[in-house]
Amino acid sequence: MQRINCHAIIVLLLAVIFPAFTIQAGNNKYDLGKPFGWAVCTSLNGGYFNLNGGEGGKSITLKSDGSDMSKVILKALQENDIIILDGSNGPFMIGHTMRAQALKNKTICGINNALLNTLFKVTPDLVAKLDAANVKAMKTSGNGYTLSNGNRVREEAEYHVRQLLIDYLNDPEENFRRSGILQLVGCDNIILRNIRFEGPGSVDVSGDDMLTASGTTHLWVDHCEFMDGMDANFDINSRADFITVSWCTFTYSDRAYMHMNTNLVGANDNPSQGADNLNVTYANCIWGKGCDQRMPMARWGTIHVLNCLYDCAGNSVAANARMGCEMLIEGCYYNLGVNIPFRQKDAKAWNLKDNFFSEPFTVEEKGFVTIPYSYHAMKAKKVPAVLQGKGGAGLIR
Repeated sequence: MQRINCHAIIVLLLAVIFPAFTIQAGNNKYDLGKPFGWAVCTSLNGGYFNLNGGEGGKSITLKSDGSDMSKVILKALQENDIIILDGSNGPFMIGHTMRAQALKNKTICGINNALLNTLFKVTPDLVAKLDAANVKAMKTSGNGYTLSNGNRVREEAEYHVRQLLIDYLNDPEENFRRSGILQLVGCDNIILRNIRFEGPGSVDVSGDDMLTASGTTHLWVDHCEFMDGMDANFDINSRADFITVSWCTFTYSDRAYMHMNTNLVGANDNPSQGADNLNVTYANCIWGKGCDQRMPMARWGTIHVLNCLYDCAGNSVAANARMGCEMLIEGCYYNLGVNIPFRQKDAKAWNLKDNFFSEPFTVEEKGFVTIPYSYHAMKAKKVPAVLQGKGGAGLIR
């Protein structure tokens, strides 16, 4: 294994294969091409953290062999600092959510349209069975039910979906619920760039998210695409902090069945799991087709939603500030058909600044949300062209 520079592997390799990725060359003047926002802060007052993702460390390049690659990727993460996922042999199939715990100083970077794809998928046959059971009409509450495997389930809809899947897949251990991709648990100084995450399709089984950050700090997720997470696309929970999500896209395909709740920050109202933590920047991201709620829904932290595009017509509610949260939504663009751009319940403070709404929307603000880091906001009306244009949000192809 050779030792190389982290940023060199990202910039030089992608510059050769994807010339548009050489952001520094000016293809997209709004893209800094380096970590920024909450990810590089050390406190609520700012400070500076050198988020380098293991720069100068040991590297490995992986290609898919067509089988379940989860153990191979986890081993590479444990033994190397820079993991390059080369998609030239096709998608990396993931049979079981990868749990990466206590990792520090790591970069996972994709080239050649790197795709992490779950083995389990919601199929048309399964959808027909769910429809026949009329689960969409069932309540997402209840007094508790017992599955055939002895597990207790509180919600009516979840109970019927899980029991149907147990029977349909002959899977009493409910392995289908582990159809996520990556959990980052107690990690620090982590970079994920230029990777597509594709899940099984959303279905209400309290399953795994495609990407989860729990107790993880100084995380930068950049130019990634998320589609069809079983429970969510990307959730940030349980004392995670100092995270930036930039130039990413979130969507659901026709495979999505129910529960298209894309991005959660803070799992519950208990301050022990998030008070003064869960500070997240979403910058230059797109919430697109099929996204229904949680764009994001956040508790406790200070959330900065900057220059994002809401292209999710027919949704239920977009951003949702909840218990103890402070949220600044700034310079964002809302396309026609986007319902309830912002809602709050028990939030500490919220400001909406310089956004463009295609349909009338006003909200009474509360307090003043302070962002401790420096940044440049583009005009909201520029957002669609920049984010959907060359070098915009999502993979650089």
